Amino acid sequence: MNHNHQPDLSLDLRGEHCPYNAIATLEALADMTAGQVLEVITDCAQSVNGIPEDARAKGYDCLAVEQHGPLFRFLIRVPG
Repeated sequence: MNHNHQPDLSLDLRGEHCPYNAIATLEALADMTAGQVLEVITDCAQSVNGIPEDARAKGYDCLAVEQHGPLFRFLIRVPG
């Protein structure tokens, strides 16, 4: 799978914990326009399920979930 989408906005949530990570992600997505991609970086292991599930529940497209050592990277697209 190609995960080389160029993000339009990057959200660095290292040091933050759930549920703030999911809330901040959804707030950022709500301010974006159709077709834009949000990159989220976090070190909260609970986010690996929470962020993609919450994004999909709100109708966003989770393009990628990656782990790089202790960091998790999500790419989420606003549909449209």
